[in-house]
Amino acid sequence: MMQLPEGFVTRMNAQLGVEADEFFKALSLPSPTSIRLNHHKGKSSFTDLQPIPWCDKGYYLEQRPRFHLDPHWHGGAYYVQEASSMILDSVIGQLNLDQTPRIWLDLCAAPGGKTGIIAKHLNPSDILIANEIVPQRKTILWENLVKGGFMNTMLLNEKSSSFREPLADVILIDAPCAGEGMMRKEPEAIQQWNQGLVDACSFLQQQIVNDAIKALKPEGYLIYSTCSYSLEENIYNISLFNEKNGLESIPMYFPEIWGIDKLKYKEALGYQMYPHKVKGEGLFISVLKNNSHPDLKISGNKKHVNEFSSALSTFENILNAPSSLLIRKNDDYHSVITSEAEQKANEVLQKFPRAEIVVGAGQLKGKDVIPSHSLAMAGLQVNDVQTIELDQDAALDFLERSTNIKSQVNENGWYITTFKGTRLGWLKHTSQGWKNHYPMNWRLR
Repeated sequence: MMQLPEGFVTRMNAQLGVEADEFFKALSLPSPTSIRLNHHKGKSSFTDLQPIPWCDKGYYLEQRPRFHLDPHWHGGAYYVQEASSMILDSVIGQLNLDQTPRIWLDLCAAPGGKTGIIAKHLNPSDILIANEIVPQRKTILWENLVKGGFMNTMLLNEKSSSFREPLADVILIDAPCAGEGMMRKEPEAIQQWNQGLVDACSFLQQQIVNDAIKALKPEGYLIYSTCSYSLEENIYNISLFNEKNGLESIPMYFPEIWGIDKLKYKEALGYQMYPHKVKGEGLFISVLKNNSHPDLKISGNKKHVNEFSSALSTFENILNAPSSLLIRKNDDYHSVITSEAEQKANEVLQKFPRAEIVVGAGQLKGKDVIPSHSLAMAGLQVNDVQTIELDQDAALDFLERSTNIKSQVNENGWYITTFKGTRLGWLKHTSQGWKNHYPMNWRLR
């Protein structure tokens, strides 16, 4: 049985009372394995799926497979995600948002699991900003967003203090925390735990929220979560956020059978998942609303900058229905959004011109167009491009960037490889044979 820090044991005994023994017992059990199917791909090879009640695309697996040997995983058909964190799907659903165009901000987005849940709820006119300040984590985030094929999503690498004025209608802060919910999965979480770490994280969380609240538009929502169990990082902080920023806690409804505890402190509301009550590592989540009234000065009279042009002229030979897509040119690379999202995309780029759009059409090299890997992953319709269906062995060879492709195809041009219908990437056939365009840094090793 794992040796937990004495201070942690003492605190959890006081916090949970008679439930503490069951909590500690749960920490000694194996962690469940769970996945979330991509909302616009939604395929897997698994037959042992057990539904996660709070996420309609979430499932438990009976065993943990070798995911890296599953082409569906590389193609972004599903994402390996801890089950408790998928409660965000239910929370967003309960906001009952209408079709008004919105900007969403996932402030601490890496590795991208919760970003993928937000993407499921986007309207065609919405923009999603995935922000990550740590460069190494930003790289992982970018890979997961591209493989997910999430349209109208932008990547930022900014500090929370960079968000100085109202921008987002919904902000998710999955805050850095003491990591108590990682204790049974990562021994390092046990080794690094102390009360000083909890206090330091609580203070950091306050700083992040106090910065980010400046970016929340009037009548907007702030969703706050951590994977810790401490009151200092969770419900006590929610109370501080409410008092300092004039926010209002919004009640959520979760069926009793789900085993989620409702916490209340002063006027603050929050919801805590514990591993002895849910099949997962646990999570704290709370929803706050900014009830301040719109200030006419917020919109200002800044000059409107249009960063986009029609996809028709340059990419009509590649993209099907290019009139519904808009292009942003950055040197010789061209990114893509839907035409409905133009207004919100320009709002973001006016304040953060370095924002990177996840889905791209491709790169121009002279008269040639090199299609983007993200174009294939997003599932956009492409003209005059055939698919080559691969079996599992051939798909794994492709993911290793092999050019030993066994196919009856001998006509020169671009092809999209698939595995049981899931897109994997681009191949090009020339007079010299096949060229594999799967991203070098992501190749299967």
